[in-house]
Amino acid sequence: MSANPKHTKPDSGAAPTSWKAVLAAAVFAAFAVNAPVQAAGVPSGFTDTQVASGLTSPTSMTVMPDGRVLVVQQNGVIRILKNDVMLATPFTTVANVDSTNERGCLGIITDPAFATNHHVYIYCSITNGTNSFNRIMRVTEGSDTVVAGSLTTILDLPTIPAATKWHMGGALRFGADGKLYVAVGNHEDNVQTFENSNAQKLSVPFGKILRINKDGTIPTDNPYYTTAGAYTANWNLGFRNPFTFDIQPGTGLMYVNDVGQGTWEEINRGLAGANYGWPSAEGNSTDARFTNPVYAYSHSGGCSISGGAFYNPLTNQFPASYTGKYLFADFCNGTIKVLDPANPATPAGFATGIGNPVNIGLAPDGSLYYLARNQQTGNPTVGAGTVSKIRYTGSLAPQITTNPQSQTIYVGNPVTFSVVASGATSYQWRRNGANISGATAASYTIPAVGTADNGVSFTAAVTNASGTTVSTAAVLTVTTNQFPVGRIDNPTTGSGYATGDKIIYSATGNDAEDGSLPATGFTWKVDFHHDTHSHPFIAATTGAKSGSFVLPDFEADAGNTWLRFTLTVKDSGGLTHTVIRDIYPRKMLSDMTPTGTPVNGWGTFEKDKSNGEAGAADGITMSLAGITYAKGLGVHAPSEIRYNLGGACSGKFIADVGIDDEAGDVGSVIFQVFLDGVKAYDSGIVRGSDLRALANVSVAGKNELRLVVTDAGDGTTKDHADWAGARVTGCNAVTSMSVLDTANAADWSVQTNLQAANIAYGDRAFTFDAVPAVVAGGTWIQAANDSKTYTGSPLVSFNLTAASTVYVGLDDRVARPAWLDATWVDAGVDLVVRESATVTRPVSLYRKSLPIGTVSLGALNNSNSNMYVVIVK
Repeated sequence: MSANPKHTKPDSGAAPTSWKAVLAAAVFAAFAVNAPVQAAGVPSGFTDTQVASGLTSPTSMTVMPDGRVLVVQQNGVIRILKNDVMLATPFTTVANVDSTNERGCLGIITDPAFATNHHVYIYCSITNGTNSFNRIMRVTEGSDTVVAGSLTTILDLPTIPAATKWHMGGALRFGADGKLYVAVGNHEDNVQTFENSNAQKLSVPFGKILRINKDGTIPTDNPYYTTAGAYTANWNLGFRNPFTFDIQPGTGLMYVNDVGQGTWEEINRGLAGANYGWPSAEGNSTDARFTNPVYAYSHSGGCSISGGAFYNPLTNQFPASYTGKYLFADFCNGTIKVLDPANPATPAGFATGIGNPVNIGLAPDGSLYYLARNQQTGNPTVGAGTVSKIRYTGSLAPQITTNPQSQTIYVGNPVTFSVVASGATSYQWRRNGANISGATAASYTIPAVGTADNGVSFTAAVTNASGTTVSTAAVLTVTTNQFPVGRIDNPTTGSGYATGDKIIYSATGNDAEDGSLPATGFTWKVDFHHDTHSHPFIAATTGAKSGSFVLPDFEADAGNTWLRFTLTVKDSGGLTHTVIRDIYPRKMLSDMTPTGTPVNGWGTFEKDKSNGEAGAADGITMSLAGITYAKGLGVHAPSEIRYNLGGACSGKFIADVGIDDEAGDVGSVIFQVFLDGVKAYDSGIVRGSDLRALANVSVAGKNELRLVVTDAGDGTTKDHADWAGARVTGCNAVTSMSVLDTANAADWSVQTNLQAANIAYGDRAFTFDAVPAVVAGGTWIQAANDSKTYTGSPLVSFNLTAASTVYVGLDDRVARPAWLDATWVDAGVDLVVRESATVTRPVSLYRKSLPIGTVSLGALNNSNSNMYVVIVK
């Protein structure tokens, strides 16, 4: 799981995830220095207490038979809590851990005979310097640490495929039969065909629950022990990422939590030889080959099942109604729910407001511990992880669900402290323990902080008829050091990307006291996002103002993906400022111009919004089953939109389709995709109460893409339909380039994804210093600067495969050539080309909308300026 289960789901890189994270397309966003520390909202009579903090990317935990708690961090550092205090010395640090993406240390369990042998089993991704593989190992505990020399390898799984980042699984449990059961993810980043998927191959352990003896040997009664070619440890198959599971004491009932792709989360009964259907089935299936889950829930109510435990402790502390029930957590919505194995269809609520739980466990005294990441997936914030404990006390006093947070504020500025509590009838804020007169609301504000406020602690006492609960203290730091300001320059707003692109990132940072910040004050991280979860790509790295990378394939068939750049700048006084920029795949349909006149049943169709009402641009953020989209088309049946692809695309048309949440659970439509007049996709009837579906069809060599939405027979009143995340891949708007200047033609080429720092000319080391958003990410022609003296016309010709806007960038030192006539409009923005460390040249941009066909551009014929630049969007 990496730091998270969704792909580990949290895709540790789910992203799992807030739930319903609001996506903002290519915008700057400033974040508070500290995020709120949340306590769980629990039923009356229960209390929630945070017992440990300071964990980085926690992944797993186990409560030992004597009540101590072992907590695993992804990097292999395992901490130990004793009497609910985290000891300063780690339990152990596993060597040679590969903790990239969702690899790392992911599971831990004690031996059933721990009282006599003190054995602890751990699941970690280990690297030998060349390859990585998941290993199950055993250590012996003594005096709160690992006995020197006790490390023993129990089982090494096959090598992790080099390009695979996610779905490692990792949970460990002992069964009533004394065997060790191991959850192993499918070790696949993208969905494979059923026959080629690891989850369905008996020859590998990926996508399975394994069953082994304590010493790593294989029990001879395993279901595939005598099957030719089978991996004999396999107990069952057909899982995507069984991140957590549990086995009920006494009964041996096994519940396996399988993290879903885009639609369903599953709790499956673990049975010998069962097949749970991934990748052909997610959620319930009518295919007789597969065993359906005992309970499945859609991503409208969560997104990543991340912990599970049967409530059968040695001592039943909770009320009797909880005994034998299954408690399970969801990383995205921060809940723990209670499922009755005798009636699993309708789980009951239990805890809410948890900051991204990743594991739960039961103590011998009946208390429940939960491990929280306290942030979305992606690169972990150092020290954000916590361990909390839920106990039953019978008290009805108020429960604080969000404590006030410590803040650093510039002198003279306002500050507000807030508390959230359930069951409170009154509030009283305290300053250094003394009541503040009149401060009796849920929030307390100081209009202008002064130096006398520095170091003061603020608490809130919340009260009802049953008692008073006091919040944790929030400390106010007043500084005369102004906050720095960071700015992401590249990628620019509106940039796009595709697999194989070279992505360049750069930024500036300034501070009122320090001036321009040095490279040591810059920290970058880059995450892949999908729906509401993310995957880390570049871990938080300090020491550079800029950098670049080649973009790998990332969930290429997913409808809702984007790339997030996070920049944090720090001044010499330690104050920070964080900004983010999101960029999306190229060739989003909302960035393309339809052909003809689109048809829409209610007003105009909308770009990057739901259909809304009859007015233009009156839609709201697109949302399908609670998942929001920043890109796509919002339409209303009957609808028809056409795009001319010009045969230039070798990839696919991809979109999530469904009735927008703005329509509620009503309405029904049919989505259809036509390619060159032939129907390539039909969704069948999609109702407002249904989950989204994925349209995924090849557009290779096709000329026309036609999107049709029709009413499914109940009237069009609420037929608000979304082509969410709609895009085409593998497209090239420019083909068949011909250069008349044959002497320099080899230095001309068609490039993609225009960004600052690209080499502007094929025969010169000039670079683009500034790229306006209007052309950023476009297809462009890298010319030969030597061709500026060529007098023939046309100098260059190329074919447009789709109607496009063509930009010509002209060095401002020369007059506009005659062929760049009045039909070319000044775009009002400039490119900047850098010739050296001290010399830059402005380049005026002229634009013209051109249809499919041949474009010919004349010569510059001027030896005293840079060659012109051509950009197509």
